[in-house]
Amino acid sequence: MTTAIAKFGFFLRSKAGGELTEHFILAETELTVLGEANSADGKQWINVDDKGTAGWTRPDNLRETALVRSINETELAAVAVAVAKDLQTNAGYLLAVAHVESRDDWRNGVITAKDDSKGAFAPYRFTKDDWKLVAESDRGRELGLRDAGLSFPDQQCLAVGLKSRQDAEVLTKDLQRFVTSIDLYLAHIFGAKAAIALREPSAQTKKLGDMLDELGLSVGALQDLLANRGVLTMNAGVDAVVSTFLERCGEALQAGLDRAATLLRDFSVELPDGSDASFNDVPANFKGEVIKVEPDDVDALGRLCSKEVGVFEKFGEQVLVDGVGAVVDTVFNRMVDNSTEFENTIQAVIDEKFQFSPILATPNKTWRELDPSLEVSAIVDAHLKRRASGGSSVILGAMHFFNPHASNPDWGAEVRAHPTFIGGNPDTKSVHYHGFPRKGGSFYKPPGPYVIFHAGRGHAFNGDGSAMAALSVPAGDDEVTKLLRDHIAKDKIRFQPPKDKFRSMLLGTGTDGSATPSLRRLVLHLASVVDTFIEISSIVRPGGGSFHQLGQAVDIGNEDVAGKLLPKVAVQSVVDAFGIDEIIFDSRKIGQKTNRFNFNGGSPHSFDDATINQHGNHIHFAVRS
Repeated sequence: MTTAIAKFGFFLRSKAGGELTEHFILAETELTVLGEANSADGKQWINVDDKGTAGWTRPDNLRETALVRSINETELAAVAVAVAKDLQTNAGYLLAVAHVESRDDWRNGVITAKDDSKGAFAPYRFTKDDWKLVAESDRGRELGLRDAGLSFPDQQCLAVGLKSRQDAEVLTKDLQRFVTSIDLYLAHIFGAKAAIALREPSAQTKKLGDMLDELGLSVGALQDLLANRGVLTMNAGVDAVVSTFLERCGEALQAGLDRAATLLRDFSVELPDGSDASFNDVPANFKGEVIKVEPDDVDALGRLCSKEVGVFEKFGEQVLVDGVGAVVDTVFNRMVDNSTEFENTIQAVIDEKFQFSPILATPNKTWRELDPSLEVSAIVDAHLKRRASGGSSVILGAMHFFNPHASNPDWGAEVRAHPTFIGGNPDTKSVHYHGFPRKGGSFYKPPGPYVIFHAGRGHAFNGDGSAMAALSVPAGDDEVTKLLRDHIAKDKIRFQPPKDKFRSMLLGTGTDGSATPSLRRLVLHLASVVDTFIEISSIVRPGGGSFHQLGQAVDIGNEDVAGKLLPKVAVQSVVDAFGIDEIIFDSRKIGQKTNRFNFNGGSPHSFDDATINQHGNHIHFAVRS
């Protein structure tokens, strides 16, 4: 018998051309082909089996092989950074493991989720059984892992991030010490229990094959795990000595971490052993549109999506979630499109004439006359948080979709033939085809770059909906000031006395001088990269020729934030991007060398003791004009 892969989700039919059954096939599911037949109208149908449930479907719903996605190093680095931030794990470790587990692909610069001789899939060497355990866990489902995710390097990276976080908790408890990259990597290969056994002093002189009981593995299982890891065992397989194996693992991981450091040099992340990884949310040189989602916007999107795709719920929760995401992303893509075809705010796009059928059906052609839906609004909110944390667009950069059973646009055939996403169930009348139609003989193009801000999060995207690698703040002074006000309202930016005076100085309305636009931009960045808050203790003050006198300096008075703040800001790429001239702080206060994070003239600098002794209770930043 042969196998086939579901191109997208669909319901099986009872017979060739028969009624739909209630058995839903998820996209990318592997099916067994039992046979084929023609229905009375002459159409061809394929009889398939899904784990014991047989039924019929059209051949258009199937492909011969699984969809395997490739990704390049930079893209995987961006994914690793986003995963590390979301799960509070280490981006360097995530990249290092991929480097060790799929080094041949890395030499070529393209990482593809292909399987090896033992059925383990690159770049992280998950087997189908291992993947199922992670993807079908409650936390895996919550994070959006799919059964078909084994074929996608970015989904594998998310799974390794989740697994490393879970393994770290077990390892820390049992090892009673700080968990290292080698500990986590051993757990990735063998499981946490086996990793603990391999780290025992008594195990170091043993051969791997002599530790089957401690590892909880059979000879065959151990051989399979080591079969394509000959570099780590020096091709000794189960006869490799544990200490030698661990040494080789360490060397391989270090090479991976070195490569990761190169890939992540434009990111503000900690390598290699920090427990957290962080990065800036918008590139410092970002130029593009800004989507700032307000509560009313969530309500508007929720009402629209409820009417557009609420019916998709009958096909399953995930189909509804994906359908909602597709509609939201359509609104975003139209909003940031630089042509004059669409409006440029969320609500204006929704209410635009002749665009969304539910709006056309209201008396006054407005979303406010649609019924609210708390359930769908919650799905919208979750999708927005995912996007604002770096989640990619469901539909790429597409701005058009249609239901062929409800409308017949002249561009419909092109979109249906080459969809970027299919929502709902194409075997029914509840289906949406998203894609790029032709315009003037050529295809529509994705919009330009944009940033999404929502619920205190922000991320920048390319026009195709893929996350940009590193983040910062909008360049426009008006938008910066608006976001500063938001941070102040949320207590992300606080002030020491005189509070009102410092607040006015920061926002550009001070009677005794104000911060320059460059300084405001930096302060917004400082507040954005810490989890708690910054507290300003000085901005403009008199003093011959000082940056403070010119409104180009700020002092952060809650110096306890230095340990989290400075590693993210006192790096050359950030200093260059924000035009930072000076950073002065006595880093002995946070257990570092005195001048560890200090800059002068935009370059690392060691200040004398007299200067350092004045900067133990605050962090000083100054920018060029």
